[in-house]
Amino acid sequence: MVIQMAEFIVSDDVKKLIESRGLKVDDIKKLITAAEASKDKITNGSKNIAKKVMGDVTVYADYSVAGDKITVNSAYGHKMKILDIVMDTADSEWTYVKTGAKVRKGHTNLSFVGATRSAPSLVVPAAGESWLEEYLAAKTIAVAEMLFSQKRA
Repeated sequence: MVIQMAEFIVSDDVKKLIESRGLKVDDIKKLITAAEASKDKITNGSKNIAKKVMGDVTVYADYSVAGDKITVNSAYGHKMKILDIVMDTADSEWTYVKTGAKVRKGHTNLSFVGATRSAPSLVVPAAGESWLEEYLAAKTIAVAEMLFSQKRA
């Protein structure tokens, strides 16, 4: 389904969260519109996660679709560059919509300011795609980026 004239629902709390993370609501809407058109997203029931590299940040949108209404649940990002999948361990509840493949739990190498580390992720090895979940990107990865930046300075 290509969503061209979708109604976006973004609560005031979600707007504040998105802006507090240095992201723009309009960018999140564009990300979601592109993901819906290309099917480049993962889904778990009614929940969807799409991602796109914007500048030096990988931005994720967590959203739900009901008819022509899209509810933005959250958005987050990280500056670590996604490299390669280093391991996949078990199926997750997620599906990669673009190929229909089962998304697996795994680990992906991430690089930031010259340091490379492996992090838990959702992966589709055949497509070479990885997604970081919000709990990790917004907390652990954010702290790691801050520490790596301070060490570099």
